[in-house]
Amino acid sequence: MTAASFTGSVFLEVPSDPLVMSAVRAVTEKVSLAAGLGGEEADKLVLAVDEACTNVIRHAYGNRRDGRIAITFAPGPDRLEITIRDFGSGGDPATFRGRDLTELRSGGLGLHFIESSVDQMEYTRPAGGGMVLKLVKFISKQEKA
Repeated sequence: MTAASFTGSVFLEVPSDPLVMSAVRAVTEKVSLAAGLGGEEADKLVLAVDEACTNVIRHAYGNRRDGRIAITFAPGPDRLEITIRDFGSGGDPATFRGRDLTELRSGGLGLHFIESSVDQMEYTRPAGGGMVLKLVKFISKQEKA
């Protein structure tokens, strides 16, 4: 699958179980590379999607493994859009904050990793509950070549 032939969307639905995150990472990597991202940028996007799904598991589902996470990968001519949808307890996106980077402790860096890995990031709260996170990564002409 090359970037030129990859035009359809890829849909993935997984349980909110950390054990399946390796599959999510693998699909994210393959789709990112097929959409035309370079290896380093694909790796960053894998990290962003993994962090977003981990946040869903932890915060939307309270570490329950019976929730659903729906992920859509939609390539465009100059971008890859990824939406991550949960059906858990929706929070207020205005309150989502990564911890202060000067604070020395583990955890709380997921939002920083996500924001630094993508070009656009947007939360919406769909009518059916839960949350949708849309990530956009632009693909330069040099990466596609």
